[in-house]
Amino acid sequence: MKLFFSFQSVCSWTFIFLFITSLTHACGPGRGSGSRRRPRKRTPLVFKQHVPNVSENTLGASGISDGKIRRNSEKFKNLVKNENPDIVFKNEEGDGSDYLMSRRCQDKLNSLAVSVMNNWKDVRLRVTEAWDDSPNSHAKDSLHYEGRAVDITTSDRDRSKYGMLARLAVEAGFDWVYYESRGHIHCSVKSDSSVAIKIGGCFPPTGSVQTLHGWKTMGQLTVGDKVLSINSAGQLEYSPVIAFIDRNDLEFEKYLTLHTEDDTDITLTSKHLIYASGTNSSNFESYDVVYADDIMEGDHVLITSSEKGAISPTRVVTISEKTLQGVYAPLTVNGNIVVDGVVVSCYAVVSDANLAHAVFAPMRGLHYLSQYVPWFLHSTQQENAPQNGVHWYAKMLYNIGSTFLNEKTLYIA
Repeated sequence: MKLFFSFQSVCSWTFIFLFITSLTHACGPGRGSGSRRRPRKRTPLVFKQHVPNVSENTLGASGISDGKIRRNSEKFKNLVKNENPDIVFKNEEGDGSDYLMSRRCQDKLNSLAVSVMNNWKDVRLRVTEAWDDSPNSHAKDSLHYEGRAVDITTSDRDRSKYGMLARLAVEAGFDWVYYESRGHIHCSVKSDSSVAIKIGGCFPPTGSVQTLHGWKTMGQLTVGDKVLSINSAGQLEYSPVIAFIDRNDLEFEKYLTLHTEDDTDITLTSKHLIYASGTNSSNFESYDVVYADDIMEGDHVLITSSEKGAISPTRVVTISEKTLQGVYAPLTVNGNIVVDGVVVSCYAVVSDANLAHAVFAPMRGLHYLSQYVPWFLHSTQQENAPQNGVHWYAKMLYNIGSTFLNEKTLYIA
């Protein structure tokens, strides 16, 4: 045990060193890695459209109501007052209630305010309704009563902008966005108590990988298995699984499924990194590593070709969403893995795959040492023990990264 904790200490300091140096120079898992982002064509929402395409009070959206919050209730103190000068608050009640909301709602609203100013010159975000405790003002289970919902417009009240405003709200991270009326956009979030910081992007237990000894599902995969991945030249090769960044059989998670024209579908969490391109190029160098929820219909991802024994592009035709039980995030030496025939990164939450790969170097170092230094075997065996939850090193990565990185580089739920 002393060796194990000593290794944690060494990893901690090594991480800090690598983190700082990799900000200026990082060698990633393949030439396709990096933070280059493709220009995105935003599509405005249409009237009565909502994203995601499920009911607001379902698990896949903002979730069920936790109950109304009154001014005299214990939960009232959990609401925060948003005094962002870049947001116009209607405050028609005159009691400041439109300034009150949950912390998650405030975070997403502030992000949206920045997007609005960047998208339209001299236009600000306007809030017409936030927390409300007036009886019968909304539906019985309305999230306005909990400070988890806001109704918004632009400050110039130009209704032609509202469809794009809704799209910006989706991108800002609201859990449910609804082009509810001609006069406003309705947005809501999950409750603060239900939002767990997701450090690891994951795959469901049914996700399959090819090992040296045949196919395995994520639920069957173990540390030490050699799985199909790609090297820095974009060639297929087997790489050992050295850890699980996250592994939990019982946890429910919201997943995206990318359906391709070749009927090769990949299911993964929204902030998991995947290789993608706006063209159908077969050149690995032309592929960026982006969040799964940045993929749009018409984009191309890389799949394995059984006939050629190589990778090839395929077009994403539709994207769906569902909630499944079980989360698995294997980490390979190469930093990438082929899941369900699609090439994906092992990393998530950090938009720069090069940076992520660099700061996980101590994990690879432990793996290599365990192959040649006998007294490291004890530490390795403890690392390989059955895991439930996020790996301690990934937690440390996230905690330190959240101090130094901005939200464009590190996703904060």
